[in-house]
Amino acid sequence: MDYAFCSTEITELSKAMIEVQKNLLPAFKDAENPFVHTRYATLNSVMDACRDALLQQGILLTQYPVPVDGDCLGLVTKFVHAESGQYQASLAVIPLAKRDPQAMGSAFTYGRRYALSAMLGIVPEVDDDANAACGYSQPASRQRQPRTPAAQKQVSAAAKSPSSRRTPLSTLLADLGLSELTTQYGAYLRTQYNCSPDKLNTAQYQEQKVLLERCKHEPLAKRDLMRALHEYK
Repeated sequence: MDYAFCSTEITELSKAMIEVQKNLLPAFKDAENPFVHTRYATLNSVMDACRDALLQQGILLTQYPVPVDGDCLGLVTKFVHAESGQYQASLAVIPLAKRDPQAMGSAFTYGRRYALSAMLGIVPEVDDDANAACGYSQPASRQRQPRTPAAQKQVSAAAKSPSSRRTPLSTLLADLGLSELTTQYGAYLRTQYNCSPDKLNTAQYQEQKVLLERCKHEPLAKRDLMRALHEYK
């Protein structure tokens, strides 16, 4: 199916969009991916950054799914200038992790925020809770801090703890219906902890177990896991 990505004339729409971009608010990175330890701007944050500016210029924003080939979600993002009827749109094609409603919903939310940010030129910013304005500094990165000698001893002791009674993390992953991502999960663990999955110490194992159990009850956490694992080959 063919999609028209803009009207014949977009002069009036372009003028209005310039005013929109002048009045965009920051899109703060208001959530954290617990699996790769990076922050990102949620769809709510992106919408908060642009909603009022679009409405003030009489621009209708619509985002809706459309059929595309393969196991993918097609997402159209469209701006319509109410006064002139001029419009501009884009089509994003997003691979689905699984063929079920939950995967489609996750891909829809994921695609909406990226497509909207790209069309409006929104660049997410870190929300430091006004610490910079108050003269407080934050760490430049989220890298793990060096352990004290006492902490290193605790980790060493934990590493020697018997693991025979552990539920394999691959089993917990399968319980989430993500057994097809077992290979990617193993690669992720090796990157995170610099060891094979069966060599994780007790603290590392418990950290992953807690995260996987959260995914059972929090769809957004499961979505973040799926998205993170798809980055590993």
